[in-house]
Amino acid sequence: MIKNCCKKCGSLKFIKNGFVRGLQRSRCQECRCNFTNTKRRGIHPTLRAFGIVLYGMCGVSMYKIAKLFGVSNVAVLKWVRKEADLIEDVPPHAESKIVMIDEMWHIV
Repeated sequence: MIKNCCKKCGSLKFIKNGFVRGLQRSRCQECRCNFTNTKRRGIHPTLRAFGIVLYGMCGVSMYKIAKLFGVSNVAVLKWVRKEADLIEDVPPHAESKIVMIDEMWHIV
């Protein structure tokens, strides 16, 4: 059985607060958050990180990662966007030059 504690603050001080979907609901006396004694949802953070590495470094598609981990492709997209927001922008090199390449037409 899962240890019953507040999912928000981790406190062990709680009282019964009715039922929701047939499960006992509890209310934390410290942060006043309602919670049930259920397993946390979502995928494990290490698997999420592995999925991001597969996408960024190995070129695996979001659809393939979603199928591998049993989640939706939108979930994988949200993981990637969340991590992309945390990465700092790389400043361009001081010696960067702009190169213009014209189109070339070949008739075969």
